[in-house]
Amino acid sequence: MDTVSAAALAAGGSEADGAEDYSFMYSRSFFGLDGHGWQVIWMDPAAAEKGPEAFAASEQETGTPAA
Repeated sequence: MDTVSAAALAAGGSEADGAEDYSFMYSRSFFGLDGHGWQVIWMDPAAAEKGPEAFAASEQETGTPAA
């Protein structure tokens, strides 16, 4: 996400929001040269499969961080 966002900003885009880090998901947002908004997201595959709430609950049960 950081590489894609950095390339967009270097090409003249503008940042829409700062990075958002939820431990199981990370995203960056920017506007392209044409003004269209983009958001690139990474989500832990286990969280995507289980759903964020179930993933967080399972991580709390095992005592391991959700990232």
